[in-house]
Amino acid sequence: AMLSSSRETMRLALADAGLVWEPRDIVGGDFYHFERTEQGWFAALADCTGHGVPGAFLTVIASSALKQALERFGPNDPARLMGEVNCSIKSTLGQSAKARLSQSDDGMDAAFFFFNQHKRELTSANARVPLFYLSPASEEITLIAAERNGLGYVDTDEDCMWQNTVTPLPAGTILFGSTDGLWDQIGGPKQIAFGKQRIRQALLANRTLSMQAFTQTLMHELHTYQGTQQRRDDLACFAFRL
Repeated sequence: AMLSSSRETMRLALADAGLVWEPRDIVGGDFYHFERTEQGWFAALADCTGHGVPGAFLTVIASSALKQALERFGPNDPARLMGEVNCSIKSTLGQSAKARLSQSDDGMDAAFFFFNQHKRELTSANARVPLFYLSPASEEITLIAAERNGLGYVDTDEDCMWQNTVTPLPAGTILFGSTDGLWDQIGGPKQIAFGKQRIRQALLANRTLSMQAFTQTLMHELHTYQGTQQRRDDLACFAFRL
């Protein structure tokens, strides 16, 4: 119910987009957020500590913190939003290193990104969650790297600052982001992780598909690779053709 408004807004705002949300259990710790603005749109992809009911509790806390930060500061500065959400999670869970009120050490990894459709620029802040993009004329996938600090954890300072990365993206560019439930899934004949290289290969091989068809194809490939292995984690991913 919490995620349905973002899914519907994305459907109305973007002509070619795909979205997957597969919690390991009925509910989970991965969540997404999408909203449209006059200049473009803002999206967030987040992986909270844990899965199942504990992960879902943290999802509610983190999602609420993000919505409050967006109301106060708007979507144009994803790095500032990360700083605000970091402080909010730490305060809510009593996880300040200087005045620790609980024994928990929970938080989230996330990518926050704003696409200005007039300038055709993507501004992203990435906390352990990278983004991939494929330009129309390119034969190589480009990675927007992630920083090492997660949000809300005890060892993440209250004044921790993430950096914005501004990337010009021409019309027809494919943008893809996923939580680590995708590339960390064990499977295949060698029983190793699915890995990021298979994501790159799937993007190149299926670039002509609609983004909804692409995400369905990618999930089929993952499920086949997983085989009889148990699902390790929640999974969420976005794919957009800009």
